[in-house]
Amino acid sequence: MYPICTMIITYDSTRAVTVTKKDDREYYIKQYDLEDYSMKFEEKVGGLDSDYIKLKEVEQNSSGTKYAVVYNNDGVFYFRCFGKETRQEADIFASEINLNNLLGLDNHTMCIYTFPDPYITCTFINDNLVFINLFHNATLTHYHFFLNLETG
Repeated sequence: MYPICTMIITYDSTRAVTVTKKDDREYYIKQYDLEDYSMKFEEKVGGLDSDYIKLKEVEQNSSGTKYAVVYNNDGVFYFRCFGKETRQEADIFASEINLNNLLGLDNHTMCIYTFPDPYITCTFINDNLVFINLFHNATLTHYHFFLNLETG
């Protein structure tokens, strides 16, 4: 069992969502049923030798049916949105958004080794609109923007 970094209770009060850290290369997002305590959802973030992950929080929409994480993987910022069903790795990678590519950023943002912050956060505005902000420390620039989940 890996230590829990963060935990939330879904707004529909059916699940607990956790972020657990295996090591600097691998995190897990899990959802547990609040009635029978069984694990209902699991996704891995990272896991390769070349990964260096910083992931802190899970955000949810107002009805507790959509969830999102943003994280930094060795200087590259990513956005991942998911629901309550465990997905295959191919589906996860197909839907994950590389924000560095979207914004034209290099991978020079390096997180502090002992500090858990990935230099990026997000929050749902409504079911299909997410506000994202990140700090590109190589250029000392703060980026903030809206991401529409329907149009990309």
